[in-house]
Amino acid sequence: MSHTSNFSKSRMRDEHVALLTGTLALALVVGALAFQYLGHLAPCEMCHWQRWAHIAAIIIALAATPVWKWDRRIAAPAALVTVAAAALAITGQWQFVFPVGIIVIVLSLLSLLIPGVRGLVVLAIMLVALSGLIGLYQTGMQIGLLPGPSACSVTHPYIIGSNAPPPEVSCTAVTWSLFGLSMAAYNALISLGTAALATILLIRR
Repeated sequence: MSHTSNFSKSRMRDEHVALLTGTLALALVVGALAFQYLGHLAPCEMCHWQRWAHIAAIIIALAATPVWKWDRRIAAPAALVTVAAAALAITGQWQFVFPVGIIVIVLSLLSLLIPGVRGLVVLAIMLVALSGLIGLYQTGMQIGLLPGPSACSVTHPYIIGSNAPPPEVSCTAVTWSLFGLSMAAYNALISLGTAALATILLIRR
């Protein structure tokens, strides 16, 4: 009876951590879309990368909750493949098929090493952390500490304060800031903080 009770509590905790992780990832995606469509701040390539990681995390976190009615064993690979394919198709960046495919395979295998709900939660946390790491790298580019990929460089970068942002925005451009921190920096702080908090809650006994 005690073993069953402990298992039930552990599963409930996993589901709550999944809900927390997915909710915060959703909030970040909604916030980014609000800046884009309401604030008219065009996103750069790395901004999109951060969003796709969060979208995958949202779907996988949802699969770890009681709301999900389909087979959880295929939830992670199916979500990763679907989101990756959608990202490549929408952005047209087929040159990234190989690295994206490797990431999908590795993450899918990692999720299978931990069976059940916990494996999905761990994967969702990893994806949120990945978005945060991309944001951290972009922040390093913006302050001139790190080099950036050529896909993120444009001829006419966005200049903060301009009223008509071009369709292409350099990843090094700071299109919005608050207290000296860019959106990439805030995404890094919130995403990595969320991943750390979720990990602590997940391993707490």
